[in-house]
Amino acid sequence: MARGGKSGGKKKKRKGSMLTLILLIIPAGLVVLPTSILFGIGMIPTIVAYVTDRDPEKSAPITVGGLNFCGCMPYAIELWKHNHTIGAAGKIFMDPLAWLIMYGAAAIGWALYFGIPPMVANFEVMRAEKRVSALKDVKVGLVQEWGPEVAGDLFDEAGGLSPDEQGQLAEPAGA
Repeated sequence: MARGGKSGGKKKKRKGSMLTLILLIIPAGLVVLPTSILFGIGMIPTIVAYVTDRDPEKSAPITVGGLNFCGCMPYAIELWKHNHTIGAAGKIFMDPLAWLIMYGAAAIGWALYFGIPPMVANFEVMRAEKRVSALKDVKVGLVQEWGPEVAGDLFDEAGGLSPDEQGQLAEPAGA
């Protein structure tokens, strides 16, 4: 029963904070309506990334959104410098280069999101293989210096126990 009460409190708190957020954002968005329109349309790839990302950490919208925001920002600055009107925002959207830069930056974000994890995984695999190779070289040097008894290999090259070792493990220790 205590669990239900806690989650109900969290829902009420979340609703209250969402309502507060909406009550603050809507008037602010109306004050700077041309900028809101620019970012509302220009940041659509980020919204798509947020909706489609199932990861609880939401790394796709962070990656895509950061670059998408950077693609939209030059046009927001242009809007602020010259003429902050809805007509000026519409003029920006009439420029194909603006679309290319805003959505192209988001595409680069998607490329980073899908490209970096496999690159890091491949790097880590190569690093681990290099470490295994170095340890094998050290082992060979120790075996050459101290003899094969030092190796303590229970496994053969194929990765399984050798027939001799299988027999040794099957025998009781006192036999």
